[in-house]
Amino acid sequence: MEELGGWEFVIDAVREQIGPHAWEAWFRSLEGRVEDERVVIRCPDRFCRDWIRERYGDVLARVVPDGKTIDFELGEPRREAPASPPAARPAPERPGRAAAAPRPRSRAASSDPWTFDSFVAGPNSALALEAARAIARGEAGRCSPLFLQASAGLGKTHLCRAIRRELGGEVVYRSSEEFTSEVTQAMRSGEMARIRHRYRRAANVLILEDVQFLAGKRATQTELFHTLDHLLSRGRSVVISSDRGPQELDELDPKLRSRLATGLVACIAPPEMHTRREILRDRAARGGVRIEGDCLDMLAGRPVSSVRDLVSGLNQVIARASLLSRPIDVALVAESLAAVDVPGAPRTIEEIMRVVARAYGLDTEQLRSRSRRRQIVRPRQFAMYICRHYTEASLKDIGRAFSRDHTSVMYAVGVVEKRVAEQPQLRYQLEALARKL
Repeated sequence: MEELGGWEFVIDAVREQIGPHAWEAWFRSLEGRVEDERVVIRCPDRFCRDWIRERYGDVLARVVPDGKTIDFELGEPRREAPASPPAARPAPERPGRAAAAPRPRSRAASSDPWTFDSFVAGPNSALALEAARAIARGEAGRCSPLFLQASAGLGKTHLCRAIRRELGGEVVYRSSEEFTSEVTQAMRSGEMARIRHRYRRAANVLILEDVQFLAGKRATQTELFHTLDHLLSRGRSVVISSDRGPQELDELDPKLRSRLATGLVACIAPPEMHTRREILRDRAARGGVRIEGDCLDMLAGRPVSSVRDLVSGLNQVIARASLLSRPIDVALVAESLAAVDVPGAPRTIEEIMRVVARAYGLDTEQLRSRSRRRQIVRPRQFAMYICRHYTEASLKDIGRAFSRDHTSVMYAVGVVEKRVAEQPQLRYQLEALARKL
């Protein structure tokens, strides 16, 4: 009984330190014992052990009796036969109880989301993570320029911000729009010397995001080319991100494309099932919530195209559980996802193009063609309009799919909106297409 009392003292002290919600998620179901020279904590798996050791190691060190070390064991909790009749003992905790009515920690208490430790890497992103770490350590070598290629929501910005967080004032961090705006204003005001000093001499690392948006900005591209030449010739590090590889950026100057490809091109592909589970488990844990395996499988198996969409499903589940004071179980996950996932909803521009083309007796190549025939132009405009409203694709992405630029998409969307206002019968056509989608 002395050992049991000692362990109860330890976990009660931990609860005082970290609060009830994190304690419910990580410590309630743990077994432990206090021995002569150590405190032994039994964790169900390595993930739980590593998380507790990393996040709560300092707390445990403060609350264990003086002179005792902290050791961890792996294994499921022991289920010993009760020594007294069941009625004389407290009812055992049901599996999943720790997830009941979860309440995420406040923003102030949560850790910085833009760190290398919070980036859950899998086989499809390990190279990009290690290259970014090398930049942050000052060991860029042949990694510079580091070109991070990925679709939206897969982690490019996460890694860029993690580098900035590690290096602080050594970094100049800009989006392509910000860089273009600074260069354009400096050209107009005759202050290019100040801009060149900022980008070429004032920092050791340049991070430029979404370089694909420099399309059509020739003067800005020229300035970036010379800036990269200056930095790389002096051993400075450069990190560039884009949704396509350097050689696929046909809108950029060939010299700039070539310069961007001289270092390491690291692609970040959508995570596979195992990595999806780890991402969800990590995000839930950061909010003090623990989710059982079958619920993780449901969330990880959703047909989503980005980590951002994956995590949005988790947020729906946690919010619903918290507001309704319900445990997170399979039924709650199904309800939460049904509210945000429309069965059969299109998830790509190509799907929408196929459905619209089939509805009008065309094929997708005719929608991409330069034909100005009315029987092709109207379906094309409808398809662009629906892509804009049924996907998260940018105007440039939609334009590229239709072999056009973003201004053509803007024009098509405007035309459809105007015609729908003037000709209500067109609304029925759009609604009929929406039902097919």
